[in-house]
Amino acid sequence: MPLKLTRVLWGAGLAALVVLPVALMAARAGGTSVLGMLSVGLGLLALSLLIVVVVVPSRVRSLTRAFGVEKVIGLHRWLGTLAILLVGLHLAVAVANHPILLNPFRATEAAKAGWTSVVALLLVGLVAVRGRRPGARYEIWARLHVLLAAAALVLAGLHVFWLGNLVTDPVMRVVLSALVLVLLGVLAHRWVWRPLFSRQGAYVVYGVRRESPTVSTLVLAPVHLRRGGLRFSPGQFVWLRLRRAVVGTEEHPFTIASSARVTGRLELTVRDQGDFSGLLSTLRTGSKVWLDGPHGSFTDAAAPGSAGLVLLAGGVGITPMMSMLRTLADGGDTRTHRLVLAERGTEPLFADELTALARRLDLRVTRTEGRRIDAELLDEVLPDDLAARHDLDYFVCGSPSVTAGSLAALDQLGVPPARIHTEQFGWSGAIPVADGAAGRTSTEVPAPRSGGKHGRRSART
Repeated sequence: MPLKLTRVLWGAGLAALVVLPVALMAARAGGTSVLGMLSVGLGLLALSLLIVVVVVPSRVRSLTRAFGVEKVIGLHRWLGTLAILLVGLHLAVAVANHPILLNPFRATEAAKAGWTSVVALLLVGLVAVRGRRPGARYEIWARLHVLLAAAALVLAGLHVFWLGNLVTDPVMRVVLSALVLVLLGVLAHRWVWRPLFSRQGAYVVYGVRRESPTVSTLVLAPVHLRRGGLRFSPGQFVWLRLRRAVVGTEEHPFTIASSARVTGRLELTVRDQGDFSGLLSTLRTGSKVWLDGPHGSFTDAAAPGSAGLVLLAGGVGITPMMSMLRTLADGGDTRTHRLVLAERGTEPLFADELTALARRLDLRVTRTEGRRIDAELLDEVLPDDLAARHDLDYFVCGSPSVTAGSLAALDQLGVPPARIHTEQFGWSGAIPVADGAAGRTSTEVPAPRSGGKHGRRSART
């Protein structure tokens, strides 16, 4: 399905989940007081939004492929904030309509469930804000975030059920049941089917290859060879776990480094930093791992009709670039490409292979050797013809400093925003670039998937 059509369908579907229940409620609320209808409408709108907030980050592949992980997470956060505000308005109108609600201890069971849901929802917001602070432990943050959100949703559902003003209406009963089924279906697929029963993501360790003293490549082969392994686009990533379980097991995201044209083998290049990523380099041949993916929109598939690719990478940000270049070489691509590497001088990753790829592709590799990626450097690397520069697509992946510097340089050179695609390690907040560049890329980017920092902070999908 074309990417634009997928985006339109997802947008329409998510909007329908939010708008239709409220529209039907309003159409069937004859004889209800204005304050009463406003209170119920705000509460139902907030509940529908909360369901969308849960669905959006639940690793639905077509959704993350259509919009990208960073936009999905941004939408999750924005809608979550909006839902909390709507709950506050719902509570204010309800109290204005029934002042007795100010004393939750004298209220009905339905009201008590509502009050407790509000408290849980506020704690979700508080945990979300604190979880983004430097040094916060991702595992603790994520589990607390999920548990509080589940409590808020369950209590909100009980609040609606015990009130009875919606569930007694046959049409609204069907609507509410449909919302519950959508929510349960997505959660069952995310937390039960994929972790326990999906066979597509079952892989076995074929070997571990050292790329440098601190970087290793994990070579995996699908357990079920007849399925041919994961089908992915170069630049996408997977979540990896070492055992099958619904809860109590760690999983982390890593970019796929291998060619998308080789489906019988998958390679993940990882910096041996952090407990989890360090453990991967010690896995023995024959060990089993489980993958969830592919996810993400940081892929050359997002650049149809491009005259070539300019790949700007920092450190192991080269990982998605290697997947792109290997795929291009295996496909006999004849376009002009540039690769700029900002890396440690003691770790020239993939040096021999890049030399070989430069013979198979029209590829020029530039290693900065400590020099910053700035407008002056890129002006030397890019074609002299300005029109030719605007026909290229630019992919940026690396640390916040590499990403910010590269985006600022591209902005100075007048590269069209639509031609720029980004990926950033960690969860470090908005990329600090000038206003002109920030308009296209300064969202909080969750990702990254192959550096040592990914184990502490990563995309919550």
